[in-house]
Amino acid sequence: MTKSKRTLILDAALALFTINGFHGTTTAAIAREAKVATGTLFHHFATKEALIEALYLEVKKEFAQALLQKNDPNSVFPLTDIWVNGVTWLVCQPQKMAFILLCSHSLYFDKKIQLAIWQEVLGFFTQLLNAGIKNGTIKDLPIQYLLTTCESILLSTASYVYALPAADQKAAINSSISVIVDAISVPGADIHLLSR
Repeated sequence: MTKSKRTLILDAALALFTINGFHGTTTAAIAREAKVATGTLFHHFATKEALIEALYLEVKKEFAQALLQKNDPNSVFPLTDIWVNGVTWLVCQPQKMAFILLCSHSLYFDKKIQLAIWQEVLGFFTQLLNAGIKNGTIKDLPIQYLLTTCESILLSTASYVYALPAADQKAAINSSISVIVDAISVPGADIHLLSR
């Protein structure tokens, strides 16, 4: 199946941004890598910033789909499934993990847009956190702070797990669950009360 020009541009941008960063990647280089005219790139994306935002949205949508997969049919603790799925997806998608890390640490990428995309694509997670705040299992902190904390710990965990031998990765992922639980839950609360 032939990829659309938009997809070719997004794929090229992902490859170049993760190697050269935002400032080191020109739109001309992206067009060259995608084997499209620069005008075609600007037909699909008015600015480099619009391209970055579109790519971030695409990656986050794919990430959100992975988070929602049910690992264990007997699991009643959605945070565990979400966490394991998130770390596993990032480890299996190192280029996309690098792009998310680049966005999360870059002053070039507008944080308001980043949070808006988080809310749009990962609204189910925001709802889960809000439900936990309401029932007293999640710390009553601003939702943007909780989201940023969860993403930071998730990305750190995935970066750590990625560097491990494959035989050690599952144990590291499972042991990391307590880190996120300790970071966002009220001490002594039964975080298993969270449900989707």
